[in-house]
Amino acid sequence: MYSFAPYTGEYESQWDQFVGTDSINGTFLHSRNFLNYHPESCFADCSFLIFKGNHLAAVIPACVVTENSGKIFSSHAGSTFGGLVIHRKYYTASNVIEMIQGLEDALKADDYKEIRMKITSDLFSSEKSDLLQYALSYCGYGSYGELSTYIDFECYKPDIRENFGHGQKENLRLALKNGLTFKKLDSDGDIACFYAVLSKNLMKFNANPVHRLEELLDLKRNRLKDIVDFYGVFFEGRMIAGAMTFQFDSVIHTQYLAADSDYSARRPMTCLYYNLIETVRENGFKKLSWGISTEKRGRILNGSLLSFKESFGSKYILNRGFYKILRYAEG
Repeated sequence: MYSFAPYTGEYESQWDQFVGTDSINGTFLHSRNFLNYHPESCFADCSFLIFKGNHLAAVIPACVVTENSGKIFSSHAGSTFGGLVIHRKYYTASNVIEMIQGLEDALKADDYKEIRMKITSDLFSSEKSDLLQYALSYCGYGSYGELSTYIDFECYKPDIRENFGHGQKENLRLALKNGLTFKKLDSDGDIACFYAVLSKNLMKFNANPVHRLEELLDLKRNRLKDIVDFYGVFFEGRMIAGAMTFQFDSVIHTQYLAADSDYSARRPMTCLYYNLIETVRENGFKKLSWGISTEKRGRILNGSLLSFKESFGSKYILNRGFYKILRYAEG
């Protein structure tokens, strides 16, 4: 029998120790160190710890979403992934199914109308998620897929350019001809310049960066100083493109990629992608993740963005999300 404890601050160190050491699919994105950088007012946290006796068997980073006057138990909105983060000892079919059913009972008792969980991508897990996906399906969950792309260096040709499509080879030639340079960013001033490029890039979509500049600097200087990095592409001393990356063990993930559209003719994004590929491979990582090219839970495909990522020799993987309407007993 599993017991469910709502997360409180007293569990913070135990939670992070579990995510970092004991789980098969936990990443820094599930840690309280990361989640807690958001102000408490941003989200109504409703995370759970799942115990088997005195042993922590799983955690679920989550927050309350309210829609149509009903409560939804959702993967934490402050993280890319949520869902069940499971101890390797308890990653068996019977245990996972029992956890899911126990979670549903706990949520029904608290009047939740729906569960939404976005599980960790297999790119960033030490175990594949097939069992977890099956258990959720077995328990009656619907699912959706978001298409993501990545570079797999184990099957990437040694000459980086030989993996590119013809158009990107020509774009790279133009970028080098235009004298674009690439470097890792470290100073607060350089990171602020990157943020300005990112903000300008998102303005054309009437959007803002998910993170504020102060939050990015906090992640880099304090919370995730060995995990977060920034890179920039320059033309005549001016930053015209940049990237923010996260390190997941043997994988680097590009959290933000952006360029100043005023300089698009100089092919800064091709220069950025090429140099990121070169840097990540030279530093011994196995994969480089570009992230998703879909919106609205995979219902909308950004074909031009996907085509651009494909042209660098990328492979595909699905990020999976699951959901279930909770039906309450009458009376």
